[in-house]
Amino acid sequence: MMNKSWWRAKNELDGDQKAFIQLSAHGRYSLIGPPGSGKTNLLLLRAQFIAGMGEKNVLIVTYTKALADFIRTGISATGLISPDQVKTYHSWASSHIFENLGHRMLPEGADFDDAARQEIPNMLREANAKLPTQKLFSAIFVDEAQDLTADELEVLLSLSDNVAICGDACQGIYGRNGLSVIENLSLQPYVLKRHFRIGQKIAKVADRLMPPKNEANSLEATSNYDPITQGESSAHMNVHASRDKQFEKMLEKIRIQLDAFNNDSIGIFCGRRETLADLRARFNGTDLAEKICVHGIDDDSSFAGNKPIHVLTIHASKGAEFRAVHLFGIEELADYPLNRRRLGYTAITRAKTALNAYRTGDTNRPLESAFAEPRHMELDDLFPSDQT
Repeated sequence: MMNKSWWRAKNELDGDQKAFIQLSAHGRYSLIGPPGSGKTNLLLLRAQFIAGMGEKNVLIVTYTKALADFIRTGISATGLISPDQVKTYHSWASSHIFENLGHRMLPEGADFDDAARQEIPNMLREANAKLPTQKLFSAIFVDEAQDLTADELEVLLSLSDNVAICGDACQGIYGRNGLSVIENLSLQPYVLKRHFRIGQKIAKVADRLMPPKNEANSLEATSNYDPITQGESSAHMNVHASRDKQFEKMLEKIRIQLDAFNNDSIGIFCGRRETLADLRARFNGTDLAEKICVHGIDDDSSFAGNKPIHVLTIHASKGAEFRAVHLFGIEELADYPLNRRRLGYTAITRAKTALNAYRTGDTNRPLESAFAEPRHMELDDLFPSDQT
């Protein structure tokens, strides 16, 4: 159901985007741009362009499983790149270490935590030293590069002379420094300033949450979203007395959207993994149970299926996009670490046309303020007792 997330016709590209795809196959590039500017789309088109030229040994890497799955739906049309050429950093590193060092990256049952991550680049360097050739791949492409560390990227990118990474510092929710490799490795920078996916009203909420240094570079100011062809955008905060009421209201909106956004996708995000199970149980009691894919809960969870509604944590939603987004139970975002602005910004900017947030009790103040709609105030409004 993600067919509308990927460009299928050349006329969907502007001049800057076409130019990036057709850069020399031999080179080391970075692509930076705001949400909705088409970074992932361009990265995949460039990967397929190079594969089509005969450089078949291409590797595409990203951080989360959900995004790797989403990316696989973007390479299926041409058949130039196989799904197994798209990997998470974790899965690539694990197989690379096992194949070249003969042991597991981590002991069985161990967590892929920050301490483990600091040791893995050293193992990768040891594995690289045993390779028959240091240039293992025709080209390497990294999406959401801000989610990896510079150390991780430098070890990975050493395996090809032809690389391209893309990212956006505003969406760096893990506190990594991956984008510093642009300077460290002298990658040729390519910058996109316009975006096409995010409706103006949604862009305004994102800008209020993370105001840009220059108003001219705001998402609202740089939006090329066309409300005539794509539909008038909307963004609302819905306050309800209970999660039951939240779900009831969300269900009502989703039923309308399934008809209005036929053959397009709907995303439901939450802050905590345990809420995924709660949402699966709630939907099981409805007639929409078979239209829902709960990533991390359902055994067959995938963007490649025919289910129009995808339920994910906000962390897992990175890089994906949906015609409509529902942020369920965002009272979960009231406190650290879920109250980080970049996390809220990432969630908001996954939406194209419709954005709805639901809360029972307080969420964090920056997020609440971002959704707030201006209203007229009089002096009398400050003294309600005078009006009794």
